[in-house]
Amino acid sequence: MSDALVSAIGLGVEISGRRIIDGVSLSAMGGQTVAVVGPNGAGKTTLLRALAGLLPCDGELKVGGQDPRVIDAASCALNRAYCAQKPVSAWDYRVRDLGEIVGDPVSFASWLEKLRLGDCADRRLSGLSGGEQKAAHLAMTFAALAEPFGAVLLLDEPAAALDLGRQEAVREAIAGFAQSGAACVVATHDLSFAKRCDLVVMISEGRLIAAGEPAATLTPAVISEVWGESASWGR
Repeated sequence: MSDALVSAIGLGVEISGRRIIDGVSLSAMGGQTVAVVGPNGAGKTTLLRALAGLLPCDGELKVGGQDPRVIDAASCALNRAYCAQKPVSAWDYRVRDLGEIVGDPVSFASWLEKLRLGDCADRRLSGLSGGEQKAAHLAMTFAALAEPFGAVLLLDEPAAALDLGRQEAVREAIAGFAQSGAACVVATHDLSFAKRCDLVVMISEGRLIAAGEPAATLTPAVISEVWGESASWGR
């Protein structure tokens, strides 16, 4: 895993005395998109937050060649961008203000257009729908990676709450970052999307169940074992 842009070995997270992530290992090279899948409560969000350096964790961890647990946030942000499943803002900014915050208003405005939010730039976040707010924060996340090569993109359920058009725009954006040399790690419930990724990491109850190429990981037998006998490929 030494050449990986994301390298986690035996990662563990404990919250309030409960082991949420227990010995999970994964890696992502530049140019790869890795899907993290699993049922509700599997620990996908906790794992992404740990990779982003937002939660204390044990085990070995390198993101963009650095340990996000020990470097300052500004240094970490130079080559790592993270978007939560339900991003929130403490202040009711205008949408265009997010571009100033990320430090690249031109790139941010371009991403707003790609995510069909160009006409919302002067609106307050509180005046947007949930899906529009999510899209605005995704635009901010994408704009933060001015140079995708060698960077890391961490996305938690990026398509959640988005309409179909924006979902496809986000999928295209992820593919574009990977093609430009970024490592993309995406937590998702969308197994159809996961099937198109380079690698799949499946977790359940905080533990690694399977990891590898989609064809070898997302098998009917494994899906049935993890999600239950009634689960199917399309769910």
